[in-house]
Amino acid sequence: QDYYGYMIIVILLLALLASFYYSRRIARPLLRINETTRRMARLDFSKQIPVATKDEIGDLSANINELSERLHSHIVRLEQDIEKEKQLEHTRKQFIAGVSHELKTPLSVIQSCLSILKDGVASHKRDHYFAAMEEEVKKMDLLIADMLELAKYESGTYRMTLAPFRLDAVVQRISEKLASGIAEKRLQLHTRIDPVEVVASERRIEQVLVNFLTNAIRYTPEGQDVIVSTTDEGDTVRINVENKGAHIPADQMEHIWDRF
Repeated sequence: QDYYGYMIIVILLLALLASFYYSRRIARPLLRINETTRRMARLDFSKQIPVATKDEIGDLSANINELSERLHSHIVRLEQDIEKEKQLEHTRKQFIAGVSHELKTPLSVIQSCLSILKDGVASHKRDHYFAAMEEEVKKMDLLIADMLELAKYESGTYRMTLAPFRLDAVVQRISEKLASGIAEKRLQLHTRIDPVEVVASERRIEQVLVNFLTNAIRYTPEGQDVIVSTTDEGDTVRINVENKGAHIPADQMEHIWDRF
């Protein structure tokens, strides 16, 4: 009788230990699953459930992990789309503001010419004023085309056409185009351009150089030097435009690359 009593006690202890072990083995993954799904409900997908078994609980854990990854990727993509839409809206607003600002000058010129022609003042210069208006219309046409391409660029849909061309030939062409402004201020233009062929957008490179040189001519005192040179940097060529002139105020330096 004592033997059976001890056996019953041992069996009960073993049963309790076994039930405790298996309950922990089953409950722990369920608790992890519960914690992970709570995180997912708060849009926190940083934690994955460790899959240690190949039973139903392991399959459930793997499915939840896959669901978490898919939800996370979809939410990230949605956030990117929302951010892109915000940028597009911002670009649209800036585009409209830029168009309004940039078209004021040519419209003012055309309006002045029309007023002069309407009043009959300087009628002998009629052809001159018509030519001036035609020139301003061409400028507006180019300006609108450029701003449309700028809007495409900022929205990520612009594709630049690249082709090989001689950089020294472009600089020579620009120098001849701006020769009258250089001569008017008695500036000395020094070009130190290596005869090198580059692959780029010739139109855009010319546009940038015209902007730099136009600014150099505008802000360089009479009789001073403007230097255009190139530096070979291996796979690329750096174009340097240097002038002697008034310094840009420190509080304006951060606005150098602002558009318009």
